[in-house]
Amino acid sequence: MKIVKPFLLIFGLLISSSTFAQSTGWIENPNHPPVTAKFMLTGELDPVSKTLPAVLEVKLDGDWKTYWRSPGEGGIAPSIDWEQSENLANVSWDWPTPEAFSLLGLQTFGYKHDVMFPMLLQSKDINKPIKIKGLLTLSSCTNICVLTDYEINLNIDPKRMTADPAAMFAYNKATSSVPQHKTDADINLGWDQEKRQLEVLLNEGDWQYPQLIIDGEPDVTFKLKKVETSTNDQGVKQLKAIFDGSSWLGETDLIGKSLNVTVIEADTAIEYSAPVTAVDIIDSGSSLLTMLLIALLGGLILNVMPCVLPVLGMKLSAVVAAPEFNKTKIRQQFLSSALGILVSFWLLAGFILTLKVTGQAIGWGVQFQNPWFIGFMALITSVFALNMLGAFEINLPSSVQTKLATTGGNDNRGHFLQGMFATLLATPCSAPFLGTAVAFALGADAISLFVIFTALAVGMALPWLMVAAVPQVANYFPKPGRWMNVVKVIFAGLLLLTSLWLISLLANFISTGILWVAAAILVLLFITLMARVHGSAAVIASISMGILVSAITAFATSDNWARPLPTDLSWTPLQQSDIQAKVAEGKVVFVDVTADWCITCKANKVGVILQDPVYSRLKQKDIDLVIGDWTKPSAPITDYLQSHNRYGVPFNVVYGPNAPDGIELPVILSSKEVIAAINKASAKGPF
Repeated sequence: MKIVKPFLLIFGLLISSSTFAQSTGWIENPNHPPVTAKFMLTGELDPVSKTLPAVLEVKLDGDWKTYWRSPGEGGIAPSIDWEQSENLANVSWDWPTPEAFSLLGLQTFGYKHDVMFPMLLQSKDINKPIKIKGLLTLSSCTNICVLTDYEINLNIDPKRMTADPAAMFAYNKATSSVPQHKTDADINLGWDQEKRQLEVLLNEGDWQYPQLIIDGEPDVTFKLKKVETSTNDQGVKQLKAIFDGSSWLGETDLIGKSLNVTVIEADTAIEYSAPVTAVDIIDSGSSLLTMLLIALLGGLILNVMPCVLPVLGMKLSAVVAAPEFNKTKIRQQFLSSALGILVSFWLLAGFILTLKVTGQAIGWGVQFQNPWFIGFMALITSVFALNMLGAFEINLPSSVQTKLATTGGNDNRGHFLQGMFATLLATPCSAPFLGTAVAFALGADAISLFVIFTALAVGMALPWLMVAAVPQVANYFPKPGRWMNVVKVIFAGLLLLTSLWLISLLANFISTGILWVAAAILVLLFITLMARVHGSAAVIASISMGILVSAITAFATSDNWARPLPTDLSWTPLQQSDIQAKVAEGKVVFVDVTADWCITCKANKVGVILQDPVYSRLKQKDIDLVIGDWTKPSAPITDYLQSHNRYGVPFNVVYGPNAPDGIELPVILSSKEVIAAINKASAKGPF
């Protein structure tokens, strides 16, 4: 009998726990295994309010996601039908801060991996058992969407509940991730019925790079058009944002309605609510016509940027050969090159548009983050270099001729491809005016994107178009002669250096040993071909001339040319949330967003950052150096760039006690501007 009693006690506890369980355990739907759910109670019943905290936890495998209370332009928010429950008066549901997702051009908000929703259950009578019977309907998506139901069944006896530490911890964690709701904030929402735009004016908080979400009208979606932060004359921080509002129902009228504005930055999320009033929104942003002019100028300047210099050989090869032909032939060749530039920009626009609609990172030069693209460009420039030495001047049968065999020739196809590849090699860096136009294009609709990129192409092709319009210009070029062979060798050498540079970029993706072998083979092939075509004397003369030019350049560009560049600057990886903490400590933060494939970045580094007086100033203890390496795709760095309305590198910003919002520096740095920005941002003033 003594042995039987313990077993009876254990059996009774098991019956009791199964009858009055405080957690459902993990609930699965056999039709959709990637998603599971669990509903648990903390056991902390408040007898006054008759409320009981609970947590709904959802786990999603891989790339599966579910949605926020306002899913955005697609998806369905999770919901629970409590109709079959007994002694349950009400259930309030709080929503953690969501993430933004973009798929096929649609903006949605939701959660991935593991999310916990805090809830408060209110009983009708705390002296009676509570029967919880709910049907959870959950929409989960990857590239497809699945709508799944999960049954929640719990029987609760308020008198027999005990505190569950694990559930209490989960509830507190879930509650801490819910945006703080403020009701007394100075916020104004204005709706422009004619423009169908919503203006948000928030006069509180020290927001730097916030993300804003508007909800409250289920049938209306809001797309951010513009956001900016400033300080008014009274020293109050202001946040201004403009959204385009649209509804699938057609006409949208928000006047008098209340909307929620959730502002998210780093680990801070605050929710505001306010009624909407009628306003006339005056957008001070740049018009499309202004951007077209800026794009034309940016494309034109791109011709003389450091990143374009290696491809001048391809362009000037046409100029060298032009005098051999009549005006019609000259016009055709230059128009072919201009058309190649135009088509190349259109391809870039199509590539970026594809990235946008698939939710990938977008930016100027992002194709250089792809090793296949770099390898392809290295192959093409190598072909151009060898072709200039006569490697493909062999009369092959027409059935086996390839485009590569004609890229360096004088036919229109060759000039067209020269224009295309000149453009592709011109994209690893930004130029003055170029960044402004690209930022506008990447944030605009598809039509504006192609219009701006067309203007960039016309700007870059403008010199070619001018020669095509007035082919008599070619008469001013020197007459063809033996000197052309020397020019071709020089251009071929420039292209060889470009190929070697592209091969070096692959070190981020491929073993350096393989790259050394590839580079050695290319150099040997180049030297062998040059010796065969122009003789060994040409090889010796070319190498000697290269050494002489390098020495003269070194003497002309630096007083300390023999001193190797310093490498002792201490850089920390870019973490946007750390910048303000360092500024709060009184530090000046110098941010350098760069990439190995960005030639302008290298020029800034060698010519300004690692040279005095900037180098010595950056060594001071009151300065923290932060680097964002965009050589490979990086979502945080992309977000940081886009928060400043930038989509390319180089990008440099100086933060400090006197410049908490940051001082953006020009694309091409100068020592004077960098020192001035540091002195302005520093609390100590000039160094």
